[in-house]
Amino acid sequence: MLLRAALHLRRFFATDAVPAPPRLRNLPYRLRHVAVPVGRAAISEYLHSTRCLASSHADSIAAHSPRSLLSFLAALPRVPKSLPTAELPALLRRHLIFHPLNELPFFLESIGAPTAAPPCSDLMFLADHPSLLGAVTALAHFGFPWSHLGLLFPAVLLGVPPDLISTRLAALETRLHRLPRAAIIAACLTFPSLLEGDISDCDPLVKDLVATFRILGPDFRAINDIEAFSGVCRRMRIFYDAGAEIGSIGGLVRGSQGVFLQLGEKRIAERMQFFKELGMEAKELGRFLLSNARVFDLDFSDVVISVPEYLRRVGLAEDEIDAAVEKHPYVVGKNNLENLPRVLRAMGLEHQFLEKILVGGESLRYLSPYFVLEDDSYDALVEKAFLDEMAKVKADRKAHYVDSKLDFLKNIGYGENEITAKLTLVIHSSKDLLLERFNYLLERGVEYKMLCRILNTCPKALNQRKDMINEKLNYLTEELGYSLEYLDCFPAFLCFDLENRVKPRYTMLRWLRENGLLTKRLAPATVLANSEKRFIATLYLAHPAAPKLWLECFSSRVHMECYLKNIYHQHPDNKQSDSGFILT
Repeated sequence: MLLRAALHLRRFFATDAVPAPPRLRNLPYRLRHVAVPVGRAAISEYLHSTRCLASSHADSIAAHSPRSLLSFLAALPRVPKSLPTAELPALLRRHLIFHPLNELPFFLESIGAPTAAPPCSDLMFLADHPSLLGAVTALAHFGFPWSHLGLLFPAVLLGVPPDLISTRLAALETRLHRLPRAAIIAACLTFPSLLEGDISDCDPLVKDLVATFRILGPDFRAINDIEAFSGVCRRMRIFYDAGAEIGSIGGLVRGSQGVFLQLGEKRIAERMQFFKELGMEAKELGRFLLSNARVFDLDFSDVVISVPEYLRRVGLAEDEIDAAVEKHPYVVGKNNLENLPRVLRAMGLEHQFLEKILVGGESLRYLSPYFVLEDDSYDALVEKAFLDEMAKVKADRKAHYVDSKLDFLKNIGYGENEITAKLTLVIHSSKDLLLERFNYLLERGVEYKMLCRILNTCPKALNQRKDMINEKLNYLTEELGYSLEYLDCFPAFLCFDLENRVKPRYTMLRWLRENGLLTKRLAPATVLANSEKRFIATLYLAHPAAPKLWLECFSSRVHMECYLKNIYHQHPDNKQSDSGFILT
C-alpha cells in the first residue's frame, strides 16, 4: 500500500515525465489489438477523401502520429462488446462523419514538432491555414523527410510562402551544385535561416558549408545520406552557438576532419564548456579548438589532480598560488581534472592558467593524463583529515546522500579536505537542485569566487528554494538599494527569514525615518545580525517609545514586559518618555 502511494506521488510530482499514452478502456478487449491499424487506415482515408489532402500527406500524417491516434480512439463512445471485428472500420467512418477530426495535433506530431511548439491558431483544419500545406508540399517534393519537418515549424512552414521556399531551395541548389540534395536538406533542417531569408543574407554560412563539405572529401559527399550531413551541420552549429563567427569554420576543417565526422556532439560541447569556463573569449573558442583538435582526444573523466601541487607543476606564480590558497582554503586537496575550470575560478586564477595553454602545441600537455600521472604527489595531512571527517559524516548519514553532496562541492571547485567534508553535513538537497540554485545565483550576477566564499561561510544559503533566493536578492537590491557585492561582507543576509525578520525590522526603521526619528542609515549587518533584544535597544536610542511600537506591531508579546523592564532599567532617565511620543 505504501509503495503504491509512493509511486503515485512520484508520478504526480514528476514534471518532466512524458505522459503515458491513453488506454483504450472504451473498446472491448478483443478489439484493442486491431483498433490501431484500423484507426490509422480510417484517419488516412478521412484526410484523403473527406479533407482532400494528397494521399501521400494523409498516409504520412496517419503513420507518424501514434499518440494522437490513441487519444482519438480513447475518446470514442463506449463500443458494445457484441460489435464484430469486421464492423469496426465502418463504425470509425461513421464517427468521423459526425465528429470532424482536429487535424492539427495529428499533423504536428507527425512532423516531429516540439511538444512545446505554439499552436498555429485555434483552427482545426490544415486547409484553413493558407500557406501550411503548400509549404509542406514544396519541402516534401524537394525530398525533406516528413518526420523532420517539425524542425522548420513554425518559422518556415507558417512564415515563408511556398513559392518563395521553392525559389530559395533552387538558389541553394545552384550555389551548392556539386553537393547532393541530402546536404542541402540537412543544412536547411539545421539552419532554418537558409529558408527564412534571402540567400545573400546567408552568404558566410553558405561559404562555410561549401568549404566544410568539400574538405571532408568526395567519399563523404557521395553517400547522399541526410543523417550523415545533418551530423556535420549540427557540429558546426555547436561552434556557432558557442560564439564562433559564421564563416570562420570552413578554413579550419582540414586539420580536424575527425571532429566533424567521428567525434560525439556531447564531447564537443563538454570541451567547449571547459575552455569557456577558463575565460576564453567566445569568438576565439572555435578557432583554438579546431586548431588544436587533439584536445578532444584527452580524457578528463577519471584523472585526479591535487591542488595546489598541480598548479605549481604547471608553472603558475608561487606567490599567487599561496595567496589564493590562504584566502580560499576549501579548494585544497584532490579533485577531478574535469573540474579544473571551477577550481581555478574559485581561486581567481583562471586567466593565469589560460595564458599558459593559449599558445597551444606543447602547452596542452598540462591537460594530459600523462602529465598529471608523472607526479601524483599530494598533501597527506589534508588527505587524512578529509578521510577521517568523511568517516564521521557517513557514520551519521546515508553514504549515498553524502557522496551526492560531495560530488556537488567538488563540481563547483571544492577539494577533498576537512572543510568540504564538514559542509556535507550542513547542505541539504540533491546534487541537481544544489547546482540549480548555485547556477541561479551566478545568473543573477554573483561573482563565482565570491559565491564559493559565501557557501563556505553560510552553506545554508543553498538549502532554500530558488524563488526564495530570488525574493531575497530582489529585496536587497531593489528595496534596500545595495548591490550584490554586499553579500561578500554579509553573506548571512541570504539565511535570514524574509517575512519574519528582514521585512518587519526594515518596516519599523522606515517608519522611524519617515517620521524624522532616525537619520542615519543602518547596514543590514547591523539590523539583522543583532538579536531582538539588541535591536530593541537600537530602537530605544531612536526614541524611548519605539520598542513598545515594535513589540505591539511586529514581535511576540510573550517577552514584551521583560524587554521593556530591561530597557528602562538601563536608561532610568527616560522612564516617562512615552508622554512625548504619539503612536499612530
